[in-house]
Amino acid sequence: MLIVISDSDFRPDEAVIVNELFQAGLDLFHIRKYGASEEALLKLVDSIDAKNYSKLVLHHDHEWGKSIGLNRFHYSEKDRKTWYEEDWKGMNSECIYSTSVHSVEEYNELANHFSYAFLSPVFDSISKSDYKAVKFDFSKRQNKETKLIGLGGIQADNVNQAIQMGFDGAALLGAIWNNPNPINEWKLCRDVISQFPLRRGIKGEEV
Repeated sequence: MLIVISDSDFRPDEAVIVNELFQAGLDLFHIRKYGASEEALLKLVDSIDAKNYSKLVLHHDHEWGKSIGLNRFHYSEKDRKTWYEEDWKGMNSECIYSTSVHSVEEYNELANHFSYAFLSPVFDSISKSDYKAVKFDFSKRQNKETKLIGLGGIQADNVNQAIQMGFDGAALLGAIWNNPNPINEWKLCRDVISQFPLRRGIKGEEV
C-alpha cells in the first residue's frame, strides 16, 4: 500500500500530478489542507478524475466531504482523542476511517474503527527540518485489526527499510511535493514495494 498526502498549500499543478499518480497506480490520496475554504477544496476535488473519488481521503471538513460523496476520512491524533467510544457506534459503516499515532503503544490501543493508521516519524522529515526520526519497537506490536502505514521522511532510497521494519505500507509527502520529478519518485517507491511479498491490505486490497 502506497499513499500520497497532499501539500498543505494548494499548487497550480497539484491535480495534474494527482491524476498522473492515479494513472500510475496510486492507492490513496490524502487531502490535508487545514483552513482551506470549501470552495478551494471543491475546485481541487473537481479537478481530479471522478473515477478516483473513492480513493480520496479527507483530513477535515468531514461532513462537507460526505455531502459531495466522499467516504474516506482521516482523524488526527487530537481529533481522535476528542471522541468517546460510544461516539463511534453511530458512524456510517459505509465510510472508511484512518488515523495518526506516534507510538506503537498508542497504535495497540486503537479501536477497530480504523482501517489503518499512520505511525511517524519513521525517518527525518523531508519537509520539516526539526521533525526527526523516532526508533519504534515493533516487537511490541499487538494490533491485528488496523494496518500500520509508515510516514515521515520516506522516499525511494529508504522505503525498503520502512517495509522491512514491519510496516504494511508507506505514505509519501515531502518525497513528492519537494521533488522536481514527483511521478518518477513515486514510481521508484512503487517498484521497490512491489518486490516484497503481497499481504492483504486495507479492506482486502493488496499491499
